[in-house]
Amino acid sequence: MAGMSKRKLKLFVDAEVLVIPHFSGIGHYVSHLLRALDELIENRDDIEVTLGVYYKSIAQIKTYGYRNFRIRRSPFSLRTSNGLKTKARQLYYDLLFGKKIYLFPNYTTWPLWRSKMISIVYDLSFELYPQFVAPLNQKFLSSQVKKTAEKSDMILTISKNSQDEISDFYNISKSRITIVYPAVDQSVFFGRPTNQIKSTKARFGIHGDYILFVGNIEPRKNLKNLLLAYEQLDAKIRKKYSLLLVGARGWLDDEIFELIEKLRVKGNHIQQPQGYIEDEYMPAIYSGASAFVYPSLYEGFGIPPIEAMACGTPAITSNNSSLSEAVGDAAVMISSKSVNELSSAITKVLTDEKLREKMIKKGFDQVDSFSWKTSANQLIDVLGELSKQ
Repeated sequence: MAGMSKRKLKLFVDAEVLVIPHFSGIGHYVSHLLRALDELIENRDDIEVTLGVYYKSIAQIKTYGYRNFRIRRSPFSLRTSNGLKTKARQLYYDLLFGKKIYLFPNYTTWPLWRSKMISIVYDLSFELYPQFVAPLNQKFLSSQVKKTAEKSDMILTISKNSQDEISDFYNISKSRITIVYPAVDQSVFFGRPTNQIKSTKARFGIHGDYILFVGNIEPRKNLKNLLLAYEQLDAKIRKKYSLLLVGARGWLDDEIFELIEKLRVKGNHIQQPQGYIEDEYMPAIYSGASAFVYPSLYEGFGIPPIEAMACGTPAITSNNSSLSEAVGDAAVMISSKSVNELSSAITKVLTDEKLREKMIKKGFDQVDSFSWKTSANQLIDVLGELSKQ
């Protein structure tokens, strides 16, 4: 009917992932997706977005500076929430906050009485590679994500590989799984000038030219093979380039650190930064690298190679899981199982100038294929679809 007002889309986001102590890749994904959504709805009155966090985190969520979102207080801390989920004693969440479309961005959900549910399941590493996950966390996720998959009206994930795995593992139609890719903010990740790289290196005690790895220090990242591949490099290359490992300690990392010390005793130059590197310094760290290496055994997507390419650094990655989606034909891809293949790839990238120039150009093009604005628009499309059901 002419003149009839458009029905308002009401989205409630469980935003606890943004205020937890150990801010992770999931936190980065959600914060960037919401920032793009915030900009898209700036001048729209047909979409209402509410963020829900534990009442003690209200001040922290406000530091994100979202302009167009409401904030509601949740009575449950993350610890209480997970405890209730484990014991299956959860309340209907929409009895607290009203009938809306609910987005749960961290694998697990609350039951809803008369509202639609969107959940984000990034990958199934905890099911497919349980040896890489702490046992208690693996048990919790294995139990809860099955419920999430069954209850969700729509599941968002971050790659076609993850979409296929979720569909196959839980026997869910792919029509209920939407791919919303991560992206890189190119106003932040771009090649930095020499003086900025130099000052950043000095700040964190980093010396000379380096081959870079960024990620948690844990077995899934395949650091053992990276260290062995570095040891296999020609002595002249190892003398010129150190191996710089940037990342927090992860699960089952003792063997990795033992190997690091063993190789250092042999004279290999393996660096780790002095202190924690805040996000604002990472573009300079990427820009200063001669090559970026990411030989993971499994990734839900793999954003560090995209960040490296955005900064003009050629990347080497494994040819498994979702990594080919992330890097396209812009990176050198190797078998994660082959130390020789990885060592040869590092040598080639460091010594073949024409290859480097080609990779850097293709890298910029690949980065351009992902956009947070596009991803936020996809979320809006999902809201529209669910509102019609």
